[in-house]
Amino acid sequence: MKSDENYVKKVDFMKKDLYIDFDSTIVNSDKAICRIYNERYSTYENFVPADWRKHSNWAYKNVCPLIHTHENDPVKVIKDLFGDQDFFDYLEFYDDAKNVIGHLVEKYNVIICTSAFPMNASRKVLWIEKHLPEVDEIIILINKSGNGYGKERVAMMEDDSIFIDDHPKNLKSTNASQKYLFKFKETDYNQDYDGDVVSSWKEVESILL
Repeated sequence: MKSDENYVKKVDFMKKDLYIDFDSTIVNSDKAICRIYNERYSTYENFVPADWRKHSNWAYKNVCPLIHTHENDPVKVIKDLFGDQDFFDYLEFYDDAKNVIGHLVEKYNVIICTSAFPMNASRKVLWIEKHLPEVDEIIILINKSGNGYGKERVAMMEDDSIFIDDHPKNLKSTNASQKYLFKFKETDYNQDYDGDVVSSWKEVESILL
């Protein structure tokens, strides 16, 4: 029995590491933020329902403008929304993400690697544990002053690893041999990338499985 266990560990060790971002890669964070905005600012003058499909910059200035006209520190408000319990209650997987990840863990060492703020890190880990219990490893990078990216400082990504992220800066900064920009829709920050691009989890499935 002991030799069998060692064999299993050896097989797992030989799997290639697959790092996957969380926000706007596995889950539709924009949709959750816009839903909160629509609930909390609907009574304000000049309110227009936020459409997450039109979101194009991290601070949500174009789709959630009342935050920027009525709040003293709109960036802090956005950061706080990412740590709000409603945000995690409203989070939804992108189509096919949960199912495909369930198959990926059989072939790869799947590691969720995500930036976080102090107020949302623990809730993010708990959400992942609840909804993706098959993923054993989570890397949380606390970035107190960042604007949604910060994984450029992750040096542990091996040369032969795979990395999927929605931000080109994160992808360009690592040594991963296979890099895929998850581009569900165009934004201000994801257009400057000349590498491999996927726009759905079905595409991820067709490439990696």
